[in-house]
Amino acid sequence: MSRLKRIYYGNAVYHVIFRGNNRQNILKLKSDKENLFKSIQKYQERMKIKIYGFVLMDNHVHMVMEAGEVHNISKIMQAILLSFSLKYRRKYGYVGHVWQGRFQSKPIMEEKYILECLDYIHCNPVRAGIVSKACDYIYSSAKFYENLKNKDVYQYIELTKYGDTSVVS
Repeated sequence: MSRLKRIYYGNAVYHVIFRGNNRQNILKLKSDKENLFKSIQKYQERMKIKIYGFVLMDNHVHMVMEAGEVHNISKIMQAILLSFSLKYRRKYGYVGHVWQGRFQSKPIMEEKYILECLDYIHCNPVRAGIVSKACDYIYSSAKFYENLKNKDVYQYIELTKYGDTSVVS
């Protein structure tokens, strides 16, 4: 049986989730997270996507992002994940799939859900017991929404605050 085709919307906002193959900790080191940030940054600039929020856990990633008219979400994610996978395989001599299956993407149709989704993804490290407050986790956009600087993260990617045209770099 073939896979169901994804439905694409121009200029749509999506909640995107992808995880390590067999739930492996693919992003366990700071350098692994930085390599993923570099892959995101590369295609953020090329494909003109907006990123409203993210959290990078050791074995999975959540992102709230807007795909433009030109590139659909599948092409964007294919480019980002392939770019990172090549670096990962080279670094570790890894053979096989880095990511488990297809990434998940759910279009976000209501503004209220975007805010709920951002809150949900920012609380991931709290629910996992890694930190007590979401803005304490540095591999998350929670600090951005708390108006705090997080130079570790923002040297790589730009975030667009939802409902605002300002960009942090």
